[in-house]
Amino acid sequence: MEIDPTRAGDLAAMSDWKPSSEYQLVAEANRQFYSQVASLYDASETCVTDPRVQKQLQADLDKIIGIIGRQPAAIRALDACGGSGNVALKLLYRGLDVTLVDISSKLLALFRNKCAAAGVVPQSVCSEIGSYMSQPSRKFDLIVFSSALHHLENIEPVLTLAFHCLVPGGLLFTIYDPTSRDRLKVTTRVLQRLEYYTFKLFHQTIDLPNGVTRRIRRIFSGVSARRKLEAALSQATAGMLAEFHVERGIDDWALVSKLRAVGFDVIWHERYAESRFDLTRRIIERIGDSTSFKLLLRKPCEGELTSSNP
Repeated sequence: MEIDPTRAGDLAAMSDWKPSSEYQLVAEANRQFYSQVASLYDASETCVTDPRVQKQLQADLDKIIGIIGRQPAAIRALDACGGSGNVALKLLYRGLDVTLVDISSKLLALFRNKCAAAGVVPQSVCSEIGSYMSQPSRKFDLIVFSSALHHLENIEPVLTLAFHCLVPGGLLFTIYDPTSRDRLKVTTRVLQRLEYYTFKLFHQTIDLPNGVTRRIRRIFSGVSARRKLEAALSQATAGMLAEFHVERGIDDWALVSKLRAVGFDVIWHERYAESRFDLTRRIIERIGDSTSFKLLLRKPCEGELTSSNP
């Protein structure tokens, strides 16, 4: 049987998936951390609970479905690292064929409970996302990473797997990830730090004593956020490792350049000010900084020339 060369390339890329020990450490940290805080995350995290943010996400998903240009029931979507279903539920309500994959069984249980209450039938898999996407049978029209990239120790190989999991013409959407803090003004960085502690105090009060205890343990054990891969995984370090890129952010310009080299066309690359509180967001907007980014990328059809937008 003759094998399509494009398909053969996809199979080779998937079979080459060999995550490093560092990648596996961070993946396990996510599993352990969200076994502790799944319910708290679902009840308080801004990207899940803020009405303004939710409204924008709904609009983005409608645009993306319009770009795909097919009936929703004919669109197969993957909510990668989908957690408690912030994106998956919205896609299910729109009639798409949706699979949610997450490493946390606690977050998946929350998602299934929401689906039962809403009367929709979920497809969900408890798995590390790279391992899941490395299987040759995984093919999707749309893959979404929502508040997920900053949890991955090495982002580019995972998004390369996503490229090979997309059908020709398929779309990859990423949202709710931080831009590089090195590019932010000092005032913005100070505001972000103050906002974090205010948010913990008023919106995650139940976790505040545990958060303080974890930080004290890390200080006395000599663990540094800038050398976090040297830390042993423990209850005190799981959150720091799970939120792997939060302290320094992600260089989204460099990431986009790498993803163009993988083969993606860039439909949109948007940078914007985002914060947990509206007042902080407005101040950062006035300062002129962008603290978050989102991407919509397309896998070209066979024979197409790439025509990425700048």
